[in-house]
Amino acid sequence: MPLLDLGIITLAASLINGYEVEKTPEEKVREYFEGVRNSRDERYLAGDIEGKRFHAGALVGICNTLGLLGIKIEGVNA
Repeated sequence: MPLLDLGIITLAASLINGYEVEKTPEEKVREYFEGVRNSRDERYLAGDIEGKRFHAGALVGICNTLGLLGIKIEGVNA
């Protein structure tokens, strides 16, 4: 929602009470991808090959799904 569309009361309330910026769908996917990638790397370092394979498969699934949908996300598949 652009700031120009906010009423003065809403704007004042958000400045006083604080507000939270919502993540875009792309940011949510990137955050999820990074979490899975970190888990894969942790499992590898711990010697858990099955855990590493599981998370590696999830990464492939994320990238394949984005590819099928024709979506490119910087840091994930672009």
